[in-house]
Amino acid sequence: METLWQDLRYGFRMLARNPGFTAVAVLTLALGIGANTAIFSVVNAVLLRPLPYEEPERLVMVWNELTKEGLPQLWFSEPELIDYRQRQQSFEGMAAFSGGGGNLTGRGEPLRVTAANVSANFFPLLRVDAFLGRTFTPEEDTPGNDRVIVLEHGFWQRRFGGDPAIIGETVSLSDNPNTVIGVMPSGFTFPDGTVDLWTPLAIDTADPNGRGSHYLRVLARLKSGVTFEQASADMHNIAKQMEQDYPDYYRPDRAWNTYLIPLHESEVGEVRSALLVLLGAVGFVLLIACTNVANLLLARAAVREKEVAIRAALGAGRLRIVRQLLTESVLLALLGGSGGLLLAMWGTDGLVLLSPAGLPRLNEIAVNEWVLGFTLLVSVIAGVLFGLVPALHASRPDLHNTLKEGGRSAAGAGHHRLRGLLVVSEVALTPPGVSSWRNCRPTRPTFRSVISRATTAIPLRATSGRWG
Repeated sequence: METLWQDLRYGFRMLARNPGFTAVAVLTLALGIGANTAIFSVVNAVLLRPLPYEEPERLVMVWNELTKEGLPQLWFSEPELIDYRQRQQSFEGMAAFSGGGGNLTGRGEPLRVTAANVSANFFPLLRVDAFLGRTFTPEEDTPGNDRVIVLEHGFWQRRFGGDPAIIGETVSLSDNPNTVIGVMPSGFTFPDGTVDLWTPLAIDTADPNGRGSHYLRVLARLKSGVTFEQASADMHNIAKQMEQDYPDYYRPDRAWNTYLIPLHESEVGEVRSALLVLLGAVGFVLLIACTNVANLLLARAAVREKEVAIRAALGAGRLRIVRQLLTESVLLALLGGSGGLLLAMWGTDGLVLLSPAGLPRLNEIAVNEWVLGFTLLVSVIAGVLFGLVPALHASRPDLHNTLKEGGRSAAGAGHHRLRGLLVVSEVALTPPGVSSWRNCRPTRPTFRSVISRATTAIPLRATSGRWG
């Protein structure tokens, strides 16, 4: 432990003695680590973190498909929802929702709002309670009793100033009076990040719309002890029963089927590849930064040859010298990681602003403890990565030539060869076609363009409705 503290103190002194070198190296690493940290904060929020619901692994989306008609993801009609609810044996419940909206008046100027029409069991199925007031009752999920709304937390603060007295007040939605009965917790925006409020779906079970009117998205929660495979088989069997019960609509030539997708996969499946590719791309940026810093360390090692040779002549072993030089490299990387973390905190806000509204879990993107741990890990790995080769090279001094006058030039050839190899490696890591800024521009898409292309497919998963 005492030796480690000696290495740390000596490493700090050496970095402080060369402020120009330290500043350039830290800035280079900060840019590389900061880019990786910012993108990882998005990947962590969207792909890695579990959904913010109780037992989210039991939540699934239910889809119909007509394969031969080119409809791999088809929403439900009202009669289909009623049939599946009555016949299924695998779920605690099946909730339905669709898109809506209108002009909201009351307490201010008229405002165009985005609404989600949801069945009464929608919130209980997600096991999310209201922050203020309550959610819908089964009685309110019937035609004529559905003039109630639940507000999204952010919209409640923006429109009504966070006034709790809004509960029980009447506002007008598309010229129809509605009573505000609840406000949802902060961060809850399902099924869409643009939702301002929720209203009852209010299906008339006695006289539903036609079987071909597909506008409902269906969410279900698996019963305890029921596997995903068992529920999938149950849905498939019901689809076969529907073919027999309604042969005029579910004809065999239409290849009718019903299947499940885990809710998490349903939300992030469209952007997973784009985010992973983007994370890999900024990983190459960090490798290039490490190569640059390794070149700087090799250039600096040429100046320190005599120092290392003297330490070796006094009895310092190669391992001891490598450990000292790696300690300095890791210190340099940690300083770069600290700067990168500051850049990432600023960059993450920029990524959120540039991201399209369709990017799932956008409100959860932030620099948290997992991102801090990632930054620390990347910093240490980067320190070892760019410091190991220069340390191994510097730990083998030619004592005879280095300690005598003029010895530096004799050892310089090895440095030049290794630095040339690192330059070749850096060029190899650079994306093809980047021979000039003009050529580079079309081959390096921005975060916004990559994510926008990845998320434009998210709404195109059904044939009708607000999100269709």
